[in-house]
Formats: sequence, C-alpha cells, structure tokens
Amino acid sequence: MRLDEKTLKTIKVLAEKYFGKYCEVRIFGSRVDDTQKGGDIDIYIKTDLKEDILERKASFLAELKMKIGDQKIDLLVEHIDNPEKNSIYETARTTGIKI
Repeated sequence: MRLDEKTLKTIKVLAEKYFGKYCEVRIFGSRVDDTQKGGDIDIYIKTDLKEDILERKASFLAELKMKIGDQKIDLLVEHIDNPEKNSIYETARTTGIKI
C-alpha cells in the first residue's frame, strides 16, 4: 500500500470520530497497488450511523486534508443495513484493504 502508517492511522482515527467507533474503513483503488504511482486516496467507510452523513463526510474530509495536506480524496460512505448497489461500492468492499 502506498500510504504511510501515520496517514493510515489518521484516516482510521478520524473515521471513528465522525462515523463511530465500530465503523469499517477500507482503502481501495490505485493506492493499494505498489506498482503504480500517484493517484488519489480512495476511502470506503461502512457505518451504523444514519444522521447527518453529508455533514460528517464534509467534516471528515476537511479535517483529514488539514492533517495530511491537500490531496485528492474520494470518500464512499454506506450504512451497514443498506448496502449500495453501485459497482464502485462493490469494488471497494471486495478489493479494499481494511485498516
């Protein structure tokens, strides 16, 4: 994986802060392939929280960018009881590396 431990820990800590202690966090896309270069950071979060998801996403992204620097970050969030049918969510669930 092409993210350092400090960045991974920051992502996990902030995910728990905004999406609950028991959220599942996965990194997927080009950053999990050590043979590639560059690319955005693709993050998938599964949560049991239902309220204020848009506000939580915005706050998570804002604080994450403050801590790791301004980078392109794609964030997918889904509720544990309502899995998205979109193929990008399926890709994130099946190929993402859990942190």
